[in-house]
Amino acid sequence: MKTLYVAVLMGIFLVDLGLGLFAIFLNKASPFPPGIVLLVFSVMFIAGMVFFEKYGLNTLSSIIVGALAGFSLCFLVVLFVGGLQFTLGGGISIIGWNQVLSAVAVSMIISIIMLRVLPYKLQKYFQ
Repeated sequence: MKTLYVAVLMGIFLVDLGLGLFAIFLNKASPFPPGIVLLVFSVMFIAGMVFFEKYGLNTLSSIIVGALAGFSLCFLVVLFVGGLQFTLGGGISIIGWNQVLSAVAVSMIISIIMLRVLPYKLQKYFQ
């Protein structure tokens, strides 16, 4: 049952990210002002850099990996908020409920496959 909950939440999260990307391209603007985006990036960058430095990377490597992690997480936060704003603003009526529900179903299938396959693929790295 727990796997079903995780698959549903991951499916909704992935569709929300897709809706956020759609909203950004539709509005041609970020849901956040540039200052907030930079603030989110800097917090994620510092947290990522400290995290990877704590686990044994040298300073230069931790800066590079922290920057990549900061960019990725900042991008996810912006897409997630954009998707929420798009959904709460009635944007689903533009796309249609049928497409959104189909996207959630496909995302649930993809997420359960990821949940089952990734632990075996990553097992050699986390022993």
